Amino acid sequence: MEIAEQKKRPTGMTIFLVLSLLNAILNIFSSVIMFFGTPLMSRMMEDGSFEEAMKPFEATMNAEMRSAMMDSMTALANIKPVFYLFMLVLFVGSLVGVIRMFRSDKRGLHIYAISQLLMLIAASVYKYPLMHPSPFMTDLLLTVLLILIYYLYFKRLELANNHSKGSDNTL
Repeated sequence: MEIAEQKKRPTGMTIFLVLSLLNAILNIFSSVIMFFGTPLMSRMMEDGSFEEAMKPFEATMNAEMRSAMMDSMTALANIKPVFYLFMLVLFVGSLVGVIRMFRSDKRGLHIYAISQLLMLIAASVYKYPLMHPSPFMTDLLLTVLLILIYYLYFKRLELANNHSKGSDNTL
């Protein structure tokens, strides 16, 4: 009678997968909101109604904070909504990849990695040039680190599976 030994996913890997899952879900919602909200935000910036809406909060901000906030809002309003639609598609791809990785499917890693790298490229073209300081290096390092962690996990899983198959053949 053969007893199938269930390989347990390390707790750290589960935490990384859950965080990646939450990141994808939150960014899907964010992309939808920004896709529909960017044209409205752009109109509010043009007609001055955004500044009017911020008047009640002026007492809590100094001139430098107000200026930085207005610069950020102007930059966000200048990003074309199609960017957020593209990011939505990529975050859905990332979500699919994470779900597949939860199921120990290595193809999920490929889907996740491609989605994440395309997000970095798109953000480098449309978003990062508008942000000062740019979060590109932080995002790049985090993306590479997570892809590497997931890759090493699947490599270890593959080696363990090959090792267990090899020990079954010696019986």
